[in-house]
Amino acid sequence: MSLKLKVLGLGLLAVMATSAFAVMNASATIGGHFTNDALNGHALVTGTETTGGLHTLHFKREGAANSESITCHFATYHGTVNAATVQSVTITPDWDNCTTGGTSLPGFSVHENGCNLTFTSGKTGETHHTVDLVCPAGKSIEITHENCTIRLPGAQTLRGITYTTTTENNKHALTMNVTVKGITSHYEAGICIFLGTTQKSEMNGSVTVAATNTAGEPVNITETTG
Repeated sequence: MSLKLKVLGLGLLAVMATSAFAVMNASATIGGHFTNDALNGHALVTGTETTGGLHTLHFKREGAANSESITCHFATYHGTVNAATVQSVTITPDWDNCTTGGTSLPGFSVHENGCNLTFTSGKTGETHHTVDLVCPAGKSIEITHENCTIRLPGAQTLRGITYTTTTENNKHALTMNVTVKGITSHYEAGICIFLGTTQKSEMNGSVTVAATNTAGEPVNITETTG
């Protein structure tokens, strides 16, 4: 599988940071929720991408040309959900071997540094839900491209997420559709600093999320706007 990105938005790679699908409690005012039918709600969640642009994330500096792209040749998403009904789900990725312009491996790396994304199911009537980029204190997502280093700081709340129910292994799964702008990214060193050290970036595309129980058997995972 591959993750298509825009060269001037390398820092956004980490934004879709989706690794361990961990559960976080959200404010009761949010209204919506995610459910799974594993025993006691203990589910293992995996996010996948597909080649050819379907269910693949695309990133770029806000307003940059779509032709400026990179590819990550390694992209995996893992995690756990520990309750049958939750209002937010946290996902964190593992990206590596990323290249620009179709060049061959080895590529540059993405260092997630413990950062993740928390997806929230919103209120009834909301057309786009929120995702929070959360990092440990003093950490950020770091992309070490050969021409520059790009960092995505935490504590960003972004809007532009929708959810679509699909089917994987004869069970309900979720496609997280992403159309997010205004992502703060910092450019350091190399030629990227000529673009300005602080940029706003955007992220578009989708990731399909399926769940299993602790025995590895497929279970349903769904989202309901509240």
